[in-house]
Parts: sequence; structure tokens; C-alpha cells
Amino acid sequence: MKPYPCAVNMKELKQNKMRIKNSLFKTSFVLSVIFLVACQKKAAPTHSWVLENSISLEGVNPIGIAALEGQFWLSDGDHNRVVAVNAQGKITDSIVGLERPMHLAAHEGQIWIPQYGADSIVGYNPLSKERLPLSLSDSLDAPAAVAFFENEIAIADFYNHRLLFFNGTDWITIGQEGKKEGDFYYPTDVQITAQNIWVADAYNNRVQVFDKSGTFVKVIGVAQKMNAATGIFVSEDQLFVTDFENHRLLVFYHDGQLAQELTEALEKPIDALINEDRLYVVDYKNSQINVYYYDH
Repeated sequence: MKPYPCAVNMKELKQNKMRIKNSLFKTSFVLSVIFLVACQKKAAPTHSWVLENSISLEGVNPIGIAALEGQFWLSDGDHNRVVAVNAQGKITDSIVGLERPMHLAAHEGQIWIPQYGADSIVGYNPLSKERLPLSLSDSLDAPAAVAFFENEIAIADFYNHRLLFFNGTDWITIGQEGKKEGDFYYPTDVQITAQNIWVADAYNNRVQVFDKSGTFVKVIGVAQKMNAATGIFVSEDQLFVTDFENHRLLVFYHDGQLAQELTEALEKPIDALINEDRLYVVDYKNSQINVYYYDH
């Protein structure tokens, strides 16, 4: 009689059992390692901005913010002035007689002020108290922001739905009124970095990025359904956007990935600034500056 096909002798059976045990041990060990690594990854801390305190601004309805010589400069458009405040929010200097100042810039020892109501931009030297108009061959219609990078200048020309950019040699015009990529619908803020120009395209509810030839590069923030992207600040690796009507600040990585959403103590945030490792967010409605530290 032929042996049953599945029959094995005892020696082979023991060897098979040992192989199975060894295989199960290896599998169990690998699964344990994977589980531990997964848990470690899940438990890894998330780096984020955390509210540290709020600076109350008595009698100031802030719009734009800039830092110069250890002070914060704020445009107070409702009172047609720009004020300097210290870390406690006390006014230490003021520039009066302006016409609806908007998003400010600090450059080469001066505060540069776009006057929404006067269709002009003026520089102010805090030491000499002198005012110097920015000379342009083109006319502006309610400039909302001005930005500098080395010898480059950018202007968000609100009612003309465009950006004016000086590349160090020539002025060029970027954009027109519209909804398509590269178009604007009331641009309100701008910043220049080493490679790009970043624009708060307020009522298209997005941020647009261009290279310095004026070519469209990318759009950021559409998926977050912003409602009036009023102010921006670009750090080395993040983009900060004030989502005015949604009472929040959105933090993106440069590739457009959302890193964080800040809502605590914010009502009508309108501008943002990084200064000495702190994030400062201007809150128009609450008349205050919220200060955040980065929790590593």
C-alpha cells in the first residue's frame, strides 16, 4: 500500500514545527517593530504657533504693521494716521495728516506708507521727521500696500486690480481685473522674497505667487475657502495669511500645504509680521496685536 500523500515521519514533523516557530517569531518581531515605529510617529509632537499674549491698543484701529528700531508701526486708517507703539501698546510717536494709510513697510530706516485715500506713497524718517514721496511715472488708484527687497519695489494697486513691480531697472505691470490665475480682484498686500512676489488677492480669496518677470507661478489657499485674504507675511519656510471675514489666520508652507489655523482671540485679523522669533497678528476689530511663539 502506498503511503498516504500527507503522511510524514516524526523527524520531518519536528523540523517543520521548528521552521514554523522560527517564521512566526520573525513575523511577530517585524510586526512589533512596525507597531512601535507607528506609535512613535503618531506620538511625535506637532510644531505650532501658540498664543502668548495680546497687546491692547487703546484708541487705535490697526490695519498694517511694520517693525523699525525696536518699535511697531501701525496704520490707523480710521484716524488718518500712523502710530508707533512699544511692547505694552503705548503710543510713542505718530504721523498725522495722512489719507487712509494701509499696509506699511520698513526699509532703510524709513516707514513707507501707502495712502489709499491720496493715491500716493510716502516715506517717513522717524529721526528727522521728514516725509519723502515715492516718485512714480504711473498713477495709482488706492494703493493698499508697498514692499521692498534690496532695490526692488512692489505696490498693490487696489482699484486698478494690478501689481506694479520695479525690478531694479524698470517698472512692470502684473495682472488685471479677473478671476483667472494671474488676475486680481482687489489686491491688498504684497511681499517680495529672493525669488518671488507674493500677493494677497483679497476678494479672489487667495494668495498668488509670481516670479520676478511677472509670470504666474502658483496659487495658495483656494481649498481653505478664505473670505477676504487681506494681509500676508512670508517667512523663510511659511506663509501667513489673515482671513479677515472668517476671523482666522492661516499658516501655509511655501508649497501651499496648510500647516495651521489660528482662531483664538481673533476677530477681523488684517495683517501679520514675524519679528525676533515672534508672530504678531493685527486684530482690527479687537484693537489689539496678538503675539504668538513657536512651540518646538
